[in-house]
Amino acid sequence: MDARPSFTALPTEILEAIFLHLDPRSLLSVAQTTRSIKKLTSDAPIVWRHFCRTYFKSWAPHHNISTKLAGPLSDVDWRALFIQRIQIEKRTVSLLDSVLQTQHARIRSINEIADFGYDAKETLLRQCACPDDAEDVLARRYYANAVLERIQREMAINVWKDLYNGKPVPIERALGAYDLFARTGADVDFDVITEDLDDLAKAVLTECPDFSQLSTRMKASALASFLRDQGFKGVAETSYRALRNSFIGVVLRSPTHESLPLISVAIYCALATRLGLDARPCGFLFHVYCLIYAPKSHTLDGVYKPTSSDVLDSMYLDPFRSSKEVGQDDLQRVLREMGVPVSEHESFLSDTNTREMVLRTARNIMNSVQTIRQTEAGVYGIHSTWLDAYPDMDNSFYATIWAMLMLGPREEEEHGGLHNVSTRRRQYLPYLLEHFQTHYPWDVTLLEQHVIPLFYNQPEGGRLLSFVHSMHNIDSVRKPVNRRGPGPENVHFKVGELFKHRRYLYEGVITGWDTSCDAGEEWIEHMGVDRLANGREQSFYHVLVCDKSVRYVAEENILRAGGEPSEAMLRLAGRHFKRWDADKNRFVSNVRDEYPDD
Repeated sequence: MDARPSFTALPTEILEAIFLHLDPRSLLSVAQTTRSIKKLTSDAPIVWRHFCRTYFKSWAPHHNISTKLAGPLSDVDWRALFIQRIQIEKRTVSLLDSVLQTQHARIRSINEIADFGYDAKETLLRQCACPDDAEDVLARRYYANAVLERIQREMAINVWKDLYNGKPVPIERALGAYDLFARTGADVDFDVITEDLDDLAKAVLTECPDFSQLSTRMKASALASFLRDQGFKGVAETSYRALRNSFIGVVLRSPTHESLPLISVAIYCALATRLGLDARPCGFLFHVYCLIYAPKSHTLDGVYKPTSSDVLDSMYLDPFRSSKEVGQDDLQRVLREMGVPVSEHESFLSDTNTREMVLRTARNIMNSVQTIRQTEAGVYGIHSTWLDAYPDMDNSFYATIWAMLMLGPREEEEHGGLHNVSTRRRQYLPYLLEHFQTHYPWDVTLLEQHVIPLFYNQPEGGRLLSFVHSMHNIDSVRKPVNRRGPGPENVHFKVGELFKHRRYLYEGVITGWDTSCDAGEEWIEHMGVDRLANGREQSFYHVLVCDKSVRYVAEENILRAGGEPSEAMLRLAGRHFKRWDADKNRFVSNVRDEYPDD
């Protein structure tokens, strides 16, 4: 009688094709059935490459994953790479759990996750999307997002660092760094910006198959017309200063594609590069144009015209306003009307570099943030304007400070040399440190790696180094325990209680307390603490306010608030709290190591 057919008798190619339909867990289960299957699954690079391709979309740049996927199958140990990613996923979750369980070594754990870079991105995104009924939903979402922001900030800083050091950085990547600073999400990535532009370039060729045969002038106009047909028509005056208009990734993904002139020009130039058209930004006064150059020894109309001159035939375009050519005479007339000396016209009519475009974008973002804050200042009381700003307002402003520090000025550009460079950089430090201490203390390693070297042999360098060391030391020591006394206690409110300020009426939540005012004498005098009804000997509370500020409030100014916390407070509360307990009408503390009785 013939032996029953065996599954293992199938050809290796067919077995591998079957394994491609299994998930990793099922494959490992199958591998336990026979020794031959176990060996086959271990030695099947096509299967493990499939898992690497399908189970992980985000990869840290050092993997060069696109090159590996396009290369020979045998060049990579795909099984080992897959296992490495699984281990990173488990370690990421473990470290995040540690961050949520205790304040001790929180910064160290966050930076350890950050060292994984984009290998941790998908895990963090899943943690950001944890279910609403998770026991620590607010804290888990807050810190997962905070770590992802920390990873993306370092990626952005490294791009600007390369740009400053003269490395060839595409304009869309240099400007896309602002997106990575200010936004998180599955679609926030340099590669996504690149893919969006690649798709647009392919669409140009689909719509105009003979594009490569056109003259430079016709190509320039055709590309501008294509963009306008796709909705890239600048922005209306009423929403000109909207923050989103300065972020190239947001503009590319937006249904309306509204943008400032600089971003319109950047998108045009990025597409032109892909289509073989030499287009560069022209940093005009209060505006940005495109300068399009014909190939050497050719006119804009494609006529061959041999010449020994290095000057290329060129034209101007304003893709923000139209697809029509802009005459140089018209631009010169505008400069004259603005009172610009003729000797300076050339600097405004020449092409500019990517670094200057990034710095101009920083100024545009600063102006947008200032406009938002001025609007808020005209309204009585404290408001959570930041909640409706997109991208995040504080992250955006923080990005501009880093850009200014990393990209300028240069020693050769400053008449005062190195001394003047340090002086110019020094002015950004207070803003950087203010945002760092208030919102991003886990960026301490970024200060250490990227800011301190900028002030080498400067007094600020030594002070920053001491500050960084103190931050690490504080992080390594467990928080002092604040227990409530057994007798009469003058601390009447608990960590997690929602309140309204008696005088200013803002919404806040208590994050800590002292039995008496623990601020310095200068602060006490400035704030008039001794003029309060109960003076400095009453309890004082550390509080988080709905506008993202952190304050120190006397008990007599604390009024219990009824009802649910605002959306703004829910977004912020995860830094200190696990979740909102509707039954007890308070947040569940995530800082019990410091306030165990609350």
